Amino acid sequence: MSAHLATPGSPIPGDHTRGLRALYVHIPFCDSLCTFCPFVKSVGTPERITSYLRALHIELQTLGATPRMQAWEIDSVYIGGGTPSVLTTEQIAALMAAIRANFRLAADAEISFEFEVKSVSPEKFAALAELGITRVSFGVQSFDPTIREMVHITATLDQVYNAIGWAGEHFANTNLDMMVGFPGQDHAHARRDARLAAESGIASVSTYPVDYVMTLPGWQDRIRSGELPRPAALDERSRMFHEARQALLESMGEQNMYCFGPSDAPATRYMFSTLYGGYRDEAVGVGAGAYSFIRGLAWMNDADERLYAKTSGSGLLPITQSSPYHAYEKGLVFFPKRLTFDMRDLDVLGLGDVYADRIEGIVTAGHAELVGDTLRLTEPGKLVYSELMAHFFADPQQRLYQRIVNRLSQQVGVIDDHEWQAGADRVAAMGASNALPGASSRTRGKRLPLVGTPR
Repeated sequence: MSAHLATPGSPIPGDHTRGLRALYVHIPFCDSLCTFCPFVKSVGTPERITSYLRALHIELQTLGATPRMQAWEIDSVYIGGGTPSVLTTEQIAALMAAIRANFRLAADAEISFEFEVKSVSPEKFAALAELGITRVSFGVQSFDPTIREMVHITATLDQVYNAIGWAGEHFANTNLDMMVGFPGQDHAHARRDARLAAESGIASVSTYPVDYVMTLPGWQDRIRSGELPRPAALDERSRMFHEARQALLESMGEQNMYCFGPSDAPATRYMFSTLYGGYRDEAVGVGAGAYSFIRGLAWMNDADERLYAKTSGSGLLPITQSSPYHAYEKGLVFFPKRLTFDMRDLDVLGLGDVYADRIEGIVTAGHAELVGDTLRLTEPGKLVYSELMAHFFADPQQRLYQRIVNRLSQQVGVIDDHEWQAGADRVAAMGASNALPGASSRTRGKRLPLVGTPR
């Protein structure tokens, strides 16, 4: 760990482009907690927030002083959570000053800031713009009052529309997040939600399928007990997700699998150009539970807020887990989310011998096409994008993925056998059935299948 951060890193021989560098800053506090959300967060007191920010500033200084970070120019900063907008304007200003004091930001750096509509005002948006924030984003998840109440989103729709209007007065780059596949949601709901998002006055919309493996155990218990309605089957939810995408495409351009907005505007640089980028794109995170991915190493901070504050406050990096790994295939794994892959990377990163046949297989199957040096996902390929990601997993990555799914299934559980059997092929392709209680044993212990023929 220390050796990686003690060296500035070396360029890739014969490279045709440089990688992007990103910084993620985690603020784990919210006004209220959505019942499905699995991220590190809590409702903080003023004292806890002050203590946490003190430790966060120290971690920024400690990490920023390493030779690796000293050599970086940061292309994007993402301040997420939790809900960063619960901080006061003075606390946000101090945080931005600490970021700029310890990291060198590119002149055109994208600086994203997540907010919650109950903790913003026209004055706070004006202050964010003055501090150099370039992009603001927030989670609506659904415009349906029943679904919003079900997942404990307490802001009113009037507050949502007010926040969209205020944000648009100060920022050209505004975004709202939506989710598809909530319990009780059907196809008409999904299409209506997408259209309301596109017509809301926001500049861009990001829409994601609900992942029931990643949601909180208590939420799943309410589904199993019958307190919440049973969600649609896995394949039905997939169709709902793609119907929502088509509804957004009626008035917006497609930026990648999840993001829609102006056709000439790129999606968030942090998420889809760096975090979901290629091998040369690197990101470091600060704060409780933050992840970091650099060439040759990945690590995670302590997710316990108080232990994080104690460790970081003492001047030590609050890292609890690290894994050495060169993810050369990262660009191919995330290609189905980004929709394109630069084929020149096959030679530059030495991937040709391993992945040429797999690429030929998906092109033959009609899931992708080659346009010059670009591998491009086709419309049929978009319908199986998650399987295509598994298709490009390296063997060590497959083993790590299996361990993660094992741990999640034990901690979170599943709704029931029917939920997974309804989409057995898709679940098997993602490796989930190897770990799920009660799942079919026919795929247990086998490698992930490669995608070949269209379904």
